[in-house]
Amino acid sequence: MASSSEKKKNQIRQILLNKRSLLTTQEQQQKSSLIIKNIKQSSEFKHAKNIALYHAVRGEADPSNLISPNFTHSNKLFYLPIISLDKENSLVFAPINEGTQYKNNNFSIPEPVVKPSELINGEDLDLVIMPLLGFDNKGNRLGMGGGYYDRSFSFKQSQVCKPILLGFAYDFQQVALLNTEPWDIGLDMLATESQFLYF
Repeated sequence: MASSSEKKKNQIRQILLNKRSLLTTQEQQQKSSLIIKNIKQSSEFKHAKNIALYHAVRGEADPSNLISPNFTHSNKLFYLPIISLDKENSLVFAPINEGTQYKNNNFSIPEPVVKPSELINGEDLDLVIMPLLGFDNKGNRLGMGGGYYDRSFSFKQSQVCKPILLGFAYDFQQVALLNTEPWDIGLDMLATESQFLYF
């Protein structure tokens, strides 16, 4: 049986998924461009070397244009998450470039095809651009409910350390205060079309 807290979260998820589904491709691109502009102006992005993004699906705000054409950021390396084969329901991160090949995972999300030796863990990143369904003004994040990011960055619960976790979201994804669980990992900061928030 789902708890009342989980039922409430699922109701919020459905509302936000419905709102997101109403966006046209053009609106998605316009809003994503504004979010990217806010991030590129931040010192956190300017100083980060190892940066993880995500592959936007089903109307998510799309961070892919943070990467210049042909990966021309001279001092930055970019990564995408892969569901780990070794740690249950956790993520590792694969380097990407213009020649990267992809295959869909079980959620129909493209993952880079790389050698296992090229994969890195969350601790090795400087900045993680995180997908989300909802967020509140305390930096709590509502995801799809799988807990992949929470498990992958659980080491941040006990210490203040890198990477910086940066939510990438539309303005309309802000909700009233979210109920949290002990294992939830909050955001360090968040960018939308109209704001850049520090938590």
